[in-house]
Amino acid sequence: MSYIFKIAAVLSLPLIAFLCGCDSLRPAPRHRALESGVLPEQFSSVAATAEQSNTVVRLSVPDRWWQLFESKELNTLVASAFTNNLDLATAAARLRQARERKIIAGAPGDLQLSGRAGAGVDKSGKTSGGMSVDRTQESYFAGLTAAYELDIWGRISSAERAAELSYAATDQQLSATALLISGEIARSWLQLKVVLLEMALVGDQIATSTQALQLLQVRQRAALSAAVDVYQQASLVAALERLLPQLAEQRDDLHMRLNLLLGAPASAPLPVMVIVEPLPVLASFPECGMPAGLLARRPDVQAAWLKLQAQEWSVASRQAERLPALTLTGTLNFEANEIADVFKNWHLNLAAGLLGPILDGGRRAAEARLAHAVADESFIAYTDVVLRAVQEVEQAIVRERNRREYLDAVENEIELNDKTLSESTNRYRKGLMEYLNVLTALSTKQLSERRRLAARSSVILNRMALYQALAGQWVLKDE
Repeated sequence: MSYIFKIAAVLSLPLIAFLCGCDSLRPAPRHRALESGVLPEQFSSVAATAEQSNTVVRLSVPDRWWQLFESKELNTLVASAFTNNLDLATAAARLRQARERKIIAGAPGDLQLSGRAGAGVDKSGKTSGGMSVDRTQESYFAGLTAAYELDIWGRISSAERAAELSYAATDQQLSATALLISGEIARSWLQLKVVLLEMALVGDQIATSTQALQLLQVRQRAALSAAVDVYQQASLVAALERLLPQLAEQRDDLHMRLNLLLGAPASAPLPVMVIVEPLPVLASFPECGMPAGLLARRPDVQAAWLKLQAQEWSVASRQAERLPALTLTGTLNFEANEIADVFKNWHLNLAAGLLGPILDGGRRAAEARLAHAVADESFIAYTDVVLRAVQEVEQAIVRERNRREYLDAVENEIELNDKTLSESTNRYRKGLMEYLNVLTALSTKQLSERRRLAARSSVILNRMALYQALAGQWVLKDE
């Protein structure tokens, strides 16, 4: 049998040598680079922001950036989301799909072996000389067919490489989804704490204003205050009470949003009790590094880059489909009328076949152009992701400075409001000023206190955005 393989190999050598000699026709993927100016050399305003924050730039952002807030509540919520979030479950399912596509894409490059076996009975009957003669014949067969395509032009290897890169991109996209979910959880958690704090603050303001209203009512009965003063103070109390239903609605909305992120029913209790406590203290301003570092650190950037590379290899595979394909086949058949004699009667066939498209209505050429157009789109998408990643960091840096300046201004405003309220109250008690001035000062102070809470939360939310923009990827199974 060995001489048959030798003959087939000798016959195919000239054809293989000819095809291998046309290596210049082998399609190769295109490697693109970002245009100059897309990626800045450094982030602007980093030094000014760090100096304005009165901190030393030493902190590097860990991949699990939310742990910088040192909150057991937040850590528990994020861990629960990584286990139960439906978007993450969808991304994990897509990763499993990409893994199987990678296997499917590489399968044509392996030896294809199939077997067959069967048995049959052939019955016939005829009448001769008035006698009926029946004839029964059994048949048994078995066989093996082997086929192997020589990947002369890299069609199979290019498709396999594209599938591998697509799998890697999907893996990065899973990390990007997890990073996005962690940000949504952190923001919703902080907003819920802010609402609870504001409800407590408004409750204190209502108590203070109600006490002032009761004093005015006592003074009115003693003819020391006008009825209009009582009505104005009562109006302030009513305005504060009006805020509570709105805050309760926000609290319930945030509770339901967290449950949605956790993959739980809207009315389900959270896995951890969010308590009313002071807002977290921010760590020092982080080390932002260089914009080029985002290309290797950000999973969404990596995913876009790998998608582009995968599509470029798909282009090479589509172009190779327009060239002839060389396939080696071998068939071994066994046939006999008796099952015991099946493997005694055999037939072997070896062949080398060259198949090339001649007329296909332009389908393969259109598929190659289509793949190239998709690659162009992928490159544009990659550039857009890079620009957005840099913008997110730049935006957070600028907002850090501006929001801290705003918070300082609010703090100064509250200090002045305290002095104004104190002076107005003293002058009113001495009969030198109408109560309207006291009421205005009190209302302004209470508004500034609520504004300070919002300003503080705004600074923390922006820092969360900066941490998230600078964070990298992690392995979910380690959670």
